[in-house]
Amino acid sequence: MYDAVPRAAQAWRALFESVFSETGIEIRIIEHRWPDPIDALWRDPELCCAFMCGWPFVRSGGAMQAIAAPVPSPARYAGLPRYCSEFLVRDASGWRSLEDTFGHRFGWMAENSQSGFNAPRAYLAKLATPERPALYREVRGPLGSPAQALDALHTGDVDVVALDSFFLDLCRYHEPARLSGLRCVALTPWTPIPLLVAAPGIDTEVVGRLRRHLLGIDAQLSYAPLLADVLLARFVAPDVASYPVLESMARAAADAGYETIH
Repeated sequence: MYDAVPRAAQAWRALFESVFSETGIEIRIIEHRWPDPIDALWRDPELCCAFMCGWPFVRSGGAMQAIAAPVPSPARYAGLPRYCSEFLVRDASGWRSLEDTFGHRFGWMAENSQSGFNAPRAYLAKLATPERPALYREVRGPLGSPAQALDALHTGDVDVVALDSFFLDLCRYHEPARLSGLRCVALTPWTPIPLLVAAPGIDTEVVGRLRRHLLGIDAQLSYAPLLADVLLARFVAPDVASYPVLESMARAAADAGYETIH
């Protein structure tokens, strides 16, 4: 989910190789990326540790075991396990606000994505009016992944997309050229960030051991460069009760007649 660019993927691998080595948990690291659907990873009964979007986590009905939540290090996260979606456009468009994009082409990432679909839908639902129920001339999706959405924006296949702020910050840190020529014109409200989860059948002792270790690595000097390289301040125990707000956002958009982005 957060292997935004190759250097970021390498940084995450280095971090978790150290974590699993020190906890003594024997695992096999798999390379799961587009075009393989991410929900196939979440359905794997042997999944020991992976990031999961908060909205499908809620919709799993509590089946997935919450391990830990990341706290991004950039100042705008205020030391909290939160994130938002950024609405991006091309600099060449000249647009300075989200309203400038209305009447053009919106691209959404995946219908099970909080940052790439649910959050922007909830935001746009509040901007639609009886006089203008359809905000966009054309809507394209699913684009499949954050990288695919960025490519569609760069090539001009769509004019505006909304993507995970932490994913974008990892791009800005490791490969700023990936976002060259793009501009953020709006931010959605902050919501609980994707969390690390394990499959329902994973031994709870293993989950507990992994959680205890992750919650303490920010106090270990050896982890400082590893955390810095993935833009994390620390991991915290996830506030599972905070995630249902994401489903409430989906219901509010549907109740407003904005079940799809249009």
